[in-house]
Amino acid sequence: MSAYSALVLAANDGLRGPTHDQARALFEELGLLDPVNRDDDFGNLAGDITALFDDAAARVENDRFFVPDSICLASKVELLGPDEEYRGAGCCVRIHGNGYFFPWDAAKLRSRVLSAPKLVRLRAALLERFGGRFRLPKKRAELYERLLDDGGGWLWFASESL
Repeated sequence: MSAYSALVLAANDGLRGPTHDQARALFEELGLLDPVNRDDDFGNLAGDITALFDDAAARVENDRFFVPDSICLASKVELLGPDEEYRGAGCCVRIHGNGYFFPWDAAKLRSRVLSAPKLVRLRAALLERFGGRFRLPKKRAELYERLLDDGGGWLWFASESL
């Protein structure tokens, strides 16, 4: 069984970009890229961000615990879940890798993401430079289950393919 997961920072309304080059430059500026693999599509995530998920206890309980290794900009929003998927207009930053989030719950994920200075700066910079916000579609209750915060502007979601 293979699992793929991502932390997704998304906007789908009122965007002014970004292009892939603009996003890559922002990732570089904020120190989100691994210095050795920064030009690669996979394995390019900075070590201090991957370290947010170094949890020995979680790995004992789940030998396929989330191991983020890459960051990218996607030109559409895609959120995966065990029961339903959402694909829609907009764009998102994906911090992704193999594994899944169990045994962490949404509160633990939220705590890691919203307290990481580089990820806080990423969200603020995206909003400042490119505008935008995520407007939750009506009648898509499963999105609320994947929402990690509702701070306005670009929103963080958990995405898992089991």
